[in-house]
Amino acid sequence: MQGDATADVLSFRDLGPLEVRRAGTPVALGGARLSAALSLLLVNAGRQVSVDALTEATWGADSPARSPSTLDSHIWRLRKALEPDRRPGAPSGVLVREPGGYRLVADPATVDSRRFAALAGEARSLLAADRPHEAGRAAEQALALWRGRPYPTVADEPWATAAVARLEELRDQLRELLAEALLADGAPERALLEVGAAVAEAPLRERLWSLRMLAQHRLGRPEEALRSYQQVRAVLRDELGLEPGPELRELHGRMLAEDPTLAGPAPARPAPPVPARGGPPRTGEPRRDR
Repeated sequence: MQGDATADVLSFRDLGPLEVRRAGTPVALGGARLSAALSLLLVNAGRQVSVDALTEATWGADSPARSPSTLDSHIWRLRKALEPDRRPGAPSGVLVREPGGYRLVADPATVDSRRFAALAGEARSLLAADRPHEAGRAAEQALALWRGRPYPTVADEPWATAAVARLEELRDQLRELLAEALLADGAPERALLEVGAAVAEAPLRERLWSLRMLAQHRLGRPEEALRSYQQVRAVLRDELGLEPGPELRELHGRMLAEDPTLAGPAPARPAPPVPARGGPPRTGEPRRDR
């Protein structure tokens, strides 16, 4: 089916401003309304979205321009943008009409938010299997997909808020997982760089502060680690009227006691240089953890 062939080369970048590419070339979606409709379909990729829900996402609840024929014309325009080579009258392989609504058909590997979630699951499994180096690589691949707040033009719409919050939470968890993997892999300096930026964005996540303190301690900077504890304690008191949770308090106590088990693995040794092969080198609200 021609529509299916078109679907195979479409990719949807929804971790940031919505972009669609066909074989690497940007697709012009044709305005905010079509972008909103596609965002709703992507949030529910693989599941039917009702005509009423699509109409409301496209025009808003109070818009007078709410009729099935008007929606159909917008879906036609969206199909034309996504499947320009589809023959007239041929069934769509991307936006499938079903009784009561439409369904977006897309390989999860072509939707950034789905790839993001899959890589996050892979990273968790690898870390649980004591394979921190591979876990860190999977987490880095996932985080590289993040270009900004998902679906930013519609992120505050009722139908989008839960999906956006879930993806933002998953990103925070991945940043914690990456730092944990780097520490387990004997790379505390890299872990400190990663967690430092994350703490600046999410200062109420106590797990990030724990990882920051541990990285500082393993780098031979125990005074900095103890100062970090006082910093997070002040943040929690000022913002929430709370004291640090059990994990932070326990880590602080172990550092005061100079617990030798906090030392962690030996620093990772850099890989030996690879001989050149005829070309230049290539560069390339708060929560307690449960």
